[in-house]
Amino acid sequence: MVRVYLVLLLSIFLPAHSALAEEGDASSPASRGGPSGKPFNPDTSVNFLGLGQYGSAISNDRTQTTHNGLTLQEAEMQFTSDVDVYFRAVALFSVSQKANSTDYGIDPEEVYLETISLPNITIRAGKFKMALGKHNQLHTHAFPFIDAPLINQLLLGSEGLNESGISADALIPLPWYSEFTLQGISLANDTLYTSRSSGDFGGVAHLKNLWDLNDSLTMEFGLSGTAGNNQYGKNSSVLASDLTFKWRPTVGGKYRALIWSTEYLDGQRQGMVSTTTGESQQKLGGIASWVQYQFAQRWYGQGRYEYVGLPRSPGVSIQSKESALLGFFPSEFSGIRVQYDLIQNQARPQTDHAIALQYNVTIGAHPAHAY
Repeated sequence: MVRVYLVLLLSIFLPAHSALAEEGDASSPASRGGPSGKPFNPDTSVNFLGLGQYGSAISNDRTQTTHNGLTLQEAEMQFTSDVDVYFRAVALFSVSQKANSTDYGIDPEEVYLETISLPNITIRAGKFKMALGKHNQLHTHAFPFIDAPLINQLLLGSEGLNESGISADALIPLPWYSEFTLQGISLANDTLYTSRSSGDFGGVAHLKNLWDLNDSLTMEFGLSGTAGNNQYGKNSSVLASDLTFKWRPTVGGKYRALIWSTEYLDGQRQGMVSTTTGESQQKLGGIASWVQYQFAQRWYGQGRYEYVGLPRSPGVSIQSKESALLGFFPSEFSGIRVQYDLIQNQARPQTDHAIALQYNVTIGAHPAHAY
């Protein structure tokens, strides 16, 4: 089934411009002296993640999207192109395992249109990752660790806050880099919202500041939040803050670098109760802090600590997780990572352990990630 989807997707982009090239259409950009075929050839890339893992708390059932053994974690197909001098279009499709099945399906992860000609402001419309915190805006292959932080998974679900909406980013005239983002979103997220009414809309606000402390060190600080009606007809909201330091020396920066990043999410989900105990699960907050040190041109090591339960409703278990990761990246297009997790959950008497090995490969013209 996935092969059929791939053929259909490729057929959308390949035959049309191929035919024009063969016929030598006089109205084509190449005939007019413009960029040769560029408007009919979007930048195309494919990224795929292979994963092998084993954990004492991970299911052995292959129909579960997270299970022990070998699997294709995800593949992403991305098409990007300037539509004209006013707009850019991005279409990114994710191939991943369906829930409760061994089959794979294709879903639109991000499909949007954004402006490129307005000074100091960018308008975006479509389906995209919302500007809530820092980690939520990352694609799976760009995660600092193999998995997302626990608090992100518990509050926002496995896909994060990735909704249809409209967004405006504006640069604030300050001596340092400062950007304010305001977004209107649908409330389809099945963990935080799942509003019954398609007419309900929520919002996201995000303030990002970036300072150059010196030639080698930068500091980024962000504040953000989202709010809207949930499936109980009440309000759900998340407040987030993040702080990141990045150090890369001006001399020898190819071989050494250090990143320290911390993010905190505080969720309030009015009306949320446990389906098993009937206890309130309205309050849930947590923190994730990680450090990455690059000690050679192609090698780096990482450590992460997570704590869920700041704050929490009485029916929510406290969880903590410690992770260690070693990464080897021969180039910017390929990488291999091994990660070890030690997980403690108040609801489970024993400590759980997990080990994972992942390869990460990108082919094609993949756009640069956000700083």
